[in-house]
Amino acid sequence: MTSNAEGPHSRETLFETACAALAAGRDDVQQLFERAAAGAGPEMLWRITNAFVEAFDGRAAGWMSRAVESSEVPDGISVHAGTLRIVVDDGYPVHQFWDIEVSSSAEDRAAVVAALNAAEPRLMRLTDDGRELSAEEMEAALEKGVDFYSPNYAAVEADPVPRIGLDCKDAIMPFMSRAFIRVLLEELESAGVRQAGLSTDPRPMSG
Repeated sequence: MTSNAEGPHSRETLFETACAALAAGRDDVQQLFERAAAGAGPEMLWRITNAFVEAFDGRAAGWMSRAVESSEVPDGISVHAGTLRIVVDDGYPVHQFWDIEVSSSAEDRAAVVAALNAAEPRLMRLTDDGRELSAEEMEAALEKGVDFYSPNYAAVEADPVPRIGLDCKDAIMPFMSRAFIRVLLEELESAGVRQAGLSTDPRPMSG
């Protein structure tokens, strides 16, 4: 009988067991991960997504959508489940979209564009494991030689719908995705945007 009240230690054990089952190709992988996720909060969903990505398993896409939906967002802001979605081909995760567009009222449009421009330098300092480095930390890391992946560049488009895209060479990085969304939400709030919707459009960025 499955309990939704697994303690932190038991849940962590379930996660580790599920990861081992995934590596072994067992049939009860989904059930084990579901038990680990029950009542655990967003962090576990992102970790499970990453586990499937590392196993090169297409089920990562479904867990990614669940993790995105679990994002804590200010009232009036929504994040579509397909944001930064993972693309699956023949059961394997093959790449990820790295564009986010922000729909808002005409009155808030200028504030949205300002928020995206403010987010751009921060996004360039994100790492594949979800950290956001300060400018000083990034400079120091570049001088010593980095042991992480960060975006090659970021670009903002104001029309037809404001959006920002990262060049990540189609890499699939759930933890960076979580940080990407967090940074945008923070900058939208700082810019005074109170109603908006975040989503990913498959159209390529221009330029």
